[in-house]
Amino acid sequence: MSSMNPEVELTLDDAVGEVLGLLTGLDLTYAPELDRYRAITRQLNRALRSNALENEWSYYSAVLSVGTVNEGEREMALPTSQRPRIINDDAVRLVDADGHVVRWAYFLPRDALHKYGHRDGLWCAVTRKSLQFSRPFTEEEAGLEVQLPVMREPKQFRLPEPGRAVPRAVRKQALDFPYPDVIVARAAFYYAQTDPVMQPRVPTLEEGYKDLMYQLIERDTSHTDTPYSNTFSLPISSGLRDDSFYRPPMADF
Repeated sequence: MSSMNPEVELTLDDAVGEVLGLLTGLDLTYAPELDRYRAITRQLNRALRSNALENEWSYYSAVLSVGTVNEGEREMALPTSQRPRIINDDAVRLVDADGHVVRWAYFLPRDALHKYGHRDGLWCAVTRKSLQFSRPFTEEEAGLEVQLPVMREPKQFRLPEPGRAVPRAVRKQALDFPYPDVIVARAAFYYAQTDPVMQPRVPTLEEGYKDLMYQLIERDTSHTDTPYSNTFSLPISSGLRDDSFYRPPMADF
């Protein structure tokens, strides 16, 4: 990962050694060509996949360029290989050629999108294959790039076929997580479940990795300042319903 802290970065060799240290308490190393090395690598990959689901799927995120805005359109196709990230205050952004955000489009439930069609602002909803907006794009928005926040998958370790020598470049792959101790502890917990000799240690290993996971979530979600809160006003003088024209009242209008 580009944001990896070099002070805590672990390679595949390092991660396998850490798992063995947790399981045995010894400073052991295994040749990459042996079954044990490959088995631990598989558990490290399993731990990466499982960890991607923690903390509201927020550990692995990216931005996907959906395409360029065309005037009059209000729907864009999405690749089925990407999952939109709709967490907290995530939003679709319309970006100019210099990379500056010109307009934000916040997510709504699909069945609520039609209520915002008469408004000048921009909202959106997602289906499995499309990104739908609350109104057609205007002439001023034409040419802007649409960027969608998505949840990427973790980069897993790759090993050659059994019996082949493992290149140094493969052994030096970096573990794709900014705090790798969590992945190592989870992989050790998974591996202990498969070994009858180590199964009595499974509850202790599970407790250890969960303690680390909760501490990491606490670190990443704690705030030193109170988040800014928008103020809302409801300028209603003659009741919620106007006899001349009725629209459902909006909480932010």
